[in-house]
Amino acid sequence: MKKLLYLFLSIFLISCGSDQTTNISSDSSSSTSSVKATANSIIAQMSNAEYVEGELLVKFKSSSRAAHKSIGATVMKSVNIVPNLEQVKLPDGVSVQDAIMQYMSNPDVEYAEPNYIRRAALTSPNDTYFKDQWGLINLGLYANGTPDADIDAPEAWDISTGSDNVVIAVLDTGIDYHHSDLILNIWKNPGEPNCTNNVDNDGNGYRDDCLGWDFVNSDNDPMDDNEHGTHVAGIIGALGNNGTGIAGVMWNVRLMPVKILDSMGVGNDMDIIDGIEYALDNGAQVINASWGGYGAFSWSLYEAISSANTRGVLFVAAAGNGQLGGDGIGDNNDLTPFYPASYSRYLPNIISVAATDQDDVRVPFSNYGTNTVHVAAPGVYILSTIPQNLYSDMSDKEFLEGTSMAAPHVSGLAGLLMSYYTNASYSQIRGMILRYVDVKPTLIDWIFTGGRINAYSAISSLLTPSNLSIYATSPRQISISWEDNATGEDGYTIERRTGTEPFTTVATVGANVESFNDNTVSPGTTYAYRISAYSLLPNPAGTPAPLTAQSNYSNEFLVATPSSSVDDDDDNGGCSIGGSQNTPTALANLAVMLLPVVYIFLLRRRK
Repeated sequence: MKKLLYLFLSIFLISCGSDQTTNISSDSSSSTSSVKATANSIIAQMSNAEYVEGELLVKFKSSSRAAHKSIGATVMKSVNIVPNLEQVKLPDGVSVQDAIMQYMSNPDVEYAEPNYIRRAALTSPNDTYFKDQWGLINLGLYANGTPDADIDAPEAWDISTGSDNVVIAVLDTGIDYHHSDLILNIWKNPGEPNCTNNVDNDGNGYRDDCLGWDFVNSDNDPMDDNEHGTHVAGIIGALGNNGTGIAGVMWNVRLMPVKILDSMGVGNDMDIIDGIEYALDNGAQVINASWGGYGAFSWSLYEAISSANTRGVLFVAAAGNGQLGGDGIGDNNDLTPFYPASYSRYLPNIISVAATDQDDVRVPFSNYGTNTVHVAAPGVYILSTIPQNLYSDMSDKEFLEGTSMAAPHVSGLAGLLMSYYTNASYSQIRGMILRYVDVKPTLIDWIFTGGRINAYSAISSLLTPSNLSIYATSPRQISISWEDNATGEDGYTIERRTGTEPFTTVATVGANVESFNDNTVSPGTTYAYRISAYSLLPNPAGTPAPLTAQSNYSNEFLVATPSSSVDDDDDNGGCSIGGSQNTPTALANLAVMLLPVVYIFLLRRRK
């Protein structure tokens, strides 16, 4: 009987000797489910798939290859990673479907299937002329361009295609708000339920301004009588994936028509200032200014844009097209200011935009300046919407070009970022656009960033960390892990709190890190954690020092440290029941611990 007692005590001591327990999981990661292929199941899925004609992938059960001879197929390649799998070429006249039926009837064949075609998982719209929008995706087929000399819009659209909550004011010649590729993205004044009663329902000083305002003619009809404004609007936000026309940088947006230029494309500062005020008072988050001029510094225009800065509104301006002297050669805006773009030397809400071509080269007419011009964007052979439900096209020589076309690419990107990073300030949005460019040789030492915008690099730079997992490894240590989704972060911030206290930063770790051990915890305490990515963003000359941008927070995770073990200073020992164990092992340990008690109880009963 004493031997039995010693056995129980030994088991008890072993079970309490370490907190390192084995987790029992129902997930067997090394096992795979068995799926049996049949001729009917393989053929059934062919109708909705693309595959290479005249080829099959055939896997045999054994070394026998007689089936090839009976069909007349020839082996193209054997696959090492999948034993007995071969790529075969079918003889002329034998269809893929017929060959599958013949192979699958052979007992030596495990399966025979088409050589399916896979495509990059990009959100490419079905708009008719999307293939001609080289600035969004350049395959090198348009205007003899260079592949990938584009802003990587489809990759960005995998993350966001925009939002109806983002309002971009187009201060220009007006917008054809009836255009079928724009009509659903036109801003509508929620304060004006009736557009014909000659009443200022919302009290903003403009009667019946249901769709914006015309400051040239002082009326409520901001219709485009040129084409410039409609072309700009389409670049920013033509409806995407609607089966017709083109796609804007944003598929979903609210475009506010503010007409400040006449039918000749000419306007004055007073109308422009009124237009800026209108945009600010009616909720615009971005103002696109694809216009400008050389000459005197206008304090009134400067102060109007400064008001936009105070109210947190981004102002995207064309850098200009070398009009000075009429030679068509780009000018240095640092030396010969082009306003409003050159107010960027003083105002941090301005992004000044140069133009590049389909080869990622700064076009000769584009203005430049390392202090006053920030980024470049596509600006030649730009296809977009024009009035009367039409599109500019090469045959009509109506492809428009200029920094006027480059600026709305940036406005669209700003809106795209705002749709995803909903808590970001305008200065953070601006910084993300400026930092995550594709640097190009013809732009280095010509503009501030030396690069052309990249929509995907910007929007993916601070993607939210996911799959936050936390585990109390001991009473005084918590192990944290997460999935690093960001592509341009400088690091991660780990935050923690107890109870209802506010979160505080525990630590920061570097880029591409996916785990951290918190050794500053106490036994028997419940903690909540969350993680965010951060990056340091540039500010051009004349504005404050670099600022920090932060991703959205990960999911929050609660974890409780186990109570102190036998020895608080020994995190690897003690008899901790359930603290860092799963339920089955905790119950097993509890049962083992109770065995000596039960044994002693039985001994006393026998006495």
